[in-house]
Amino acid sequence: MVLAEDSPGRDSTEYILVFEPHLPALKKPLEPYCLSFMFYNDSKKQQLMATLTKEKDQLSKSIDLYRKMFDTTNQLIAEMKCQVKEAETREALLKNELKKHQIELPQTNLQYVDSLLKKKMLEQEGVMKQPRRTCTLPNYPKGSQDILGKIAHLAQIEDNEAAKVISWHLASDMDCVVTLTTEAARSIFDETQGRQQVLPLDSIYKKTLPDWTRPLPHLRNGKTFFRPVGNPVFARDLLTFPDNIEHCQTVFGMLLGDTIIIDNLDAANHYRKEVVKITHCPTLLTREGDRIRSNGKFGGLQNKAPPMDKLRGMVFGAPMPKLYSTFSGQIDLLQQYRAAVVKLDNVNKDLDLHLQSLNTPEMQKKKKELVEQEKSLKLIKQKLGMTPALSDKGAESLLQPMTLDMSDTPIPPKRMRRETVKKLYK
Repeated sequence: MVLAEDSPGRDSTEYILVFEPHLPALKKPLEPYCLSFMFYNDSKKQQLMATLTKEKDQLSKSIDLYRKMFDTTNQLIAEMKCQVKEAETREALLKNELKKHQIELPQTNLQYVDSLLKKKMLEQEGVMKQPRRTCTLPNYPKGSQDILGKIAHLAQIEDNEAAKVISWHLASDMDCVVTLTTEAARSIFDETQGRQQVLPLDSIYKKTLPDWTRPLPHLRNGKTFFRPVGNPVFARDLLTFPDNIEHCQTVFGMLLGDTIIIDNLDAANHYRKEVVKITHCPTLLTREGDRIRSNGKFGGLQNKAPPMDKLRGMVFGAPMPKLYSTFSGQIDLLQQYRAAVVKLDNVNKDLDLHLQSLNTPEMQKKKKELVEQEKSLKLIKQKLGMTPALSDKGAESLLQPMTLDMSDTPIPPKRMRRETVKKLYK
C-alpha cells in the first residue's frame, strides 16, 4: 500500500493503521494487523528517512543477533554452574558415605584415592584366598537354563557346626539335581539311565511350603509362651543362596520345613517338651550333631551326625567372609567417589574456559560493537521521530487503534504509483 501524492498529514509524524478483519464465518477472532509509517511532506526528507529506516532495520537485526549470542553464552554458563553444583553435592555425599564405612579422606586427591583403592583390593584378594569350607561333590553340568544344579551347591552355611549337621540331615538329597521343569528332569534321568536323582520344581505342591517369615513355635501372636534355652533358630534361616533365591527357598522350604537348630540335646529335649504343650514340634537338630525327629524319637547311630571328614565332601560350602563384602562395599564407594572427583574437575575446567572466553579481546570487541550499535539505533530512532511508546513497548502499543481523520482527503490524482486500499476499515 502506498499513499497518494499530496495526501494530508502532519510532517514527521508516525501514523498507525489498524486492520481489523470482519468475517462472520470465522469461529475464532483474529488479532488486528497494525502497520506503522512515518509521514513526511518533503520528498528529499522522505528519501533521507527511508535511508535511515533501512539502516534502522539492519541495526535491529544485527543487535538481535548479538543479543541472542550473548543470551546463549549466558545460558550455557548457567547450565555449567548447575553441573558444578550437582558434582560438588555428589562428591560431598559420597565422601560422607565413605566416612560411614570407616574411610576418611583428608584431601580430595586422586593419587590418594587410587592408592587406597589398590590397598582395599589387595586386602579383599587376601580374604578371598583364605581357606574356607567348600563342597567337593561334582556339580551336574548346566547344559540348559532349566537345570539349577545339585542341592549341595545351591546353598551356603557360615557356621561350621550347623553346616555339618544340616548337610548330614540332608545327606540323601545332597546329590539330587534340581530342575525347573519335569521335561528337563526326565532328560537327565534318561541320560544317566535312571542313576541320577532329579527334582523338578513344577511338581512341588507349594501351598504346603513353610512361610519363611513365620516365628518359632514358642512365639505366637507376639507372645512368648516360654523362655527357651540353647539359641533355637530355623535351619532355613542359616542358609544363604548365591543364585536363584526364590527357587532355592522353594527347594529348601520343602526339604527342611520348620526344622530347628539348637545348641545341644538337653536344650532340644527341653524345647520339645515345652512346645508340644501348645503345638506340634518339628525336627530338632543340635549343633553337637544330635537329631530329635518330629515324632520325638532320638538316639542311635542314625540320629547322630558323624565328624565332618566322614561326610566325604558332601557338605554345604561356606560363603565369603563378611569382611569380603565389607571390602566390596568400600571399593565400590571409592570407585564412585573417584568418578565424582574426575567429573567435578572436568566441569570446573569447562566452566573456567567459558568464563575466560567472555574476557577475550574478540568477545570484548563484540560487546563494544553491541553498545555502539544500540547507541546508533537510538540516534536513528530519534532522527526518525519514532514515538517512545512504539520503541519501548513494541507490538503492545500497536494494538491500540489510531483514528485517522480522512474527511478532507482529496481524490488521489492519476500519478499514484498503485491503487490505494479501497477500504481501510469496514
